[in-house]
Amino acid sequence: MSQRRSFVHLGLGVLAVAGIALAGASCAARSPSSVACGAEVRPSIDCSSEIPEGDIGVLNLASDTASFEDVAIRRISAETEKFVAAHTRLCRDYNACAIDKATYDEEKKALLKLLTPVGSLVAAVKQASSEEERQAALDALYQHTVPEAERKEELTLTLSMEAELPESAGGGTRTVKPDEPLPTNTRVFFKVEVKPRAYVYIFQNNATSGLTVLFPDERIGTKNPLDASLASRIPNGDLRFRLNDKDLGFEDIYIAASRTPLQNLDEALARVRDGKVTRIKDDKLLDGMKHLPVEGAGAKKDSKCRDAGLERCPRIRGLELDLSGASGSKPGSKPPSFMARTEPGDGLLLKVFSFQHTSEGAAYKDAAEKYTRLPAPKTRGGVVIERVRTRGGVVIE
Repeated sequence: MSQRRSFVHLGLGVLAVAGIALAGASCAARSPSSVACGAEVRPSIDCSSEIPEGDIGVLNLASDTASFEDVAIRRISAETEKFVAAHTRLCRDYNACAIDKATYDEEKKALLKLLTPVGSLVAAVKQASSEEERQAALDALYQHTVPEAERKEELTLTLSMEAELPESAGGGTRTVKPDEPLPTNTRVFFKVEVKPRAYVYIFQNNATSGLTVLFPDERIGTKNPLDASLASRIPNGDLRFRLNDKDLGFEDIYIAASRTPLQNLDEALARVRDGKVTRIKDDKLLDGMKHLPVEGAGAKKDSKCRDAGLERCPRIRGLELDLSGASGSKPGSKPPSFMARTEPGDGLLLKVFSFQHTSEGAAYKDAAEKYTRLPAPKTRGGVVIERVRTRGGVVIE
């Protein structure tokens, strides 16, 4: 285009979407003029990029919660402009007799497939009634407009907590769901799958037992990074974790993941493994993670671990994917404990997975019966928008 006209203006986090639906039809003939292509005379197409002022809708996507949204918005802007520019070039090539009508129609159809949904996707962000709905809508817009190759920090993590119940609880194995009760003497291990290759950190905090690093720990054959699309077992081989008879109640497992090493978190967990830190409050970074809010709580800019290397880390980061649909488990396999993807433009997954630790016998039976009566989490599209509550001793065998 001779004069750059931004379909998506970005300034102070403002995304201006200029008549996406209109752009899809901008190559409709507006005059009876024609062009001669050899022996063929074809109607010319008006390729004007001028958009009437009344067709511009402005959507403020600025966020006080995370600067990584600015990255996502810039990418959405850039890719949308590419769509429009490609559409304009296609129209001009047709008028210049560089392509025939069949080619024009085929390529126009492909471009419209990309352009047409953008208007409704933007509207979904604009009309979201909650932060969770807004995150889901922005993710859908981002996934549609930005190619995978440009989502440079995107990461998907699937985690399954596999439990072998003691005979007192009926035995058998199961994949643990969030907040599900487990009795003492349950043996557990984790299956973790990442896409692409990533660095994963898993630790647990108990009021009595203190901190336990579950991953990485070379002493039990587990180390970073994890290879892509391969289910890694933690602990390795035939090792398992056993729930001892301490710390009854809700137990929290903290999971962080990134495509690049999280050096400060690595160092903090190394101090735990070396016995230099035994209580979560003794480490600034880990103490900040302890105060992760429950889902739906407002994110804060200020945090105890902001200066420790994880910007605004007391915030649940990442979108949990709906395990009941196509975004969940693979066909023929049972759903994992949870599956999550980084939010648009973000490179960090930060999650808390909780389970209820009970004593054996009647206490477990009562908790299990109550758990079966809890409502399932609500979902919208591929993202969980209302989750069960999460809040806040294992022995290696």
